[in-house]
Amino acid sequence: MGVRLLRAVLFAASLLLAGVAGARDATPGLPPTLRVLVATDEMPEMFSFETSGPPGFERELLDGFCRVHGLQLEVVPVQDFDRIIPMLLRGEGDVIAGIVDTPARREKIAFPTEVFPLRHMAVSRQPRGPVRDAEQLRALRVGVIPGTSWESVVVESGVPTGNRVPYRDADALLQGLRDGQIDAVVMALLDYSLARKRDPGLVAGAFLGPTTSAAFGLRKGEDRLAETLNGYLHGMRQARHHLMFKYLDEESLSLIALARRE
Repeated sequence: MGVRLLRAVLFAASLLLAGVAGARDATPGLPPTLRVLVATDEMPEMFSFETSGPPGFERELLDGFCRVHGLQLEVVPVQDFDRIIPMLLRGEGDVIAGIVDTPARREKIAFPTEVFPLRHMAVSRQPRGPVRDAEQLRALRVGVIPGTSWESVVVESGVPTGNRVPYRDADALLQGLRDGQIDAVVMALLDYSLARKRDPGLVAGAFLGPTTSAAFGLRKGEDRLAETLNGYLHGMRQARHHLMFKYLDEESLSLIALARRE
């Protein structure tokens, strides 16, 4: 590692971990304001919309990136997740937070390096037992959120159209599960773990689909932003591990390790 790069990495780490907001000139080639598109139902441990308190794992990463490069961060809430990629492509934001890197999405947008590994799982609720496999899932009423990777995994698992019940967001989806309107959902494992802290009745079932990544989504052709964000994330690898321990509990971290092994 060159001296200049090493200094940049150490400076970035000190800013992120110590929370220093030192003023800097904006890095040439980057937008002076980084507009971040975020689903309004995002878990606060991942990205908080509050102006006080812990900012959440992904927001803290992006806050650090903006401080290092002298940018302002502007949050753009998105109520319907299936609108988030079209909004990015129309130029209504610069970065998507809280999105899963999938082959279908790579045809439309670009993804820098992985933020954290991700796996999807079937989730039911007591008194129903765990969903053992995709075959069992196909016989159930399964809630979906249009445009999400959760929905994509349900479709790829072969759940018939008639068994899929659409919901606007994760809050409505989980309420439908509590009310017995649906029998199961498919969630990213970290979302399940965080949701279970609020609803201990949720039951983890089988992993579905391949191991993939949570990442930040960018427009194709934004090479300078992609290169700079990619370099920042690589340089902050160890700091990201510290942040995961800050925001995620032991069950969440165990699930990440388990998903990586399977």
